[in-house]
Amino acid sequence: MIPVEVIAKPKKWGNSIGVIIPKDVLEKEKITLKDELILYIEKKKNKEKARLMKEGYIEMYKDTKKINREWESADYEE
Repeated sequence: MIPVEVIAKPKKWGNSIGVIIPKDVLEKEKITLKDELILYIEKKKNKEKARLMKEGYIEMYKDTKKINREWESADYEE
């Protein structure tokens, strides 16, 4: 089974935080209220940095790192 990737914003739910699974994902994966789910949590900004590294945006030269603007902006939330 291929994992489904969904970007979600956490929402306050009592003393906890919850996320909403979109209806199209529920239907596609046939998820019901009786199912137990395993969630792998990763902050979007970390995912973006990983993508940039894979695309080769970081270049190492001896002791100096050249980091482009896109890498630096990946830390800031939208």
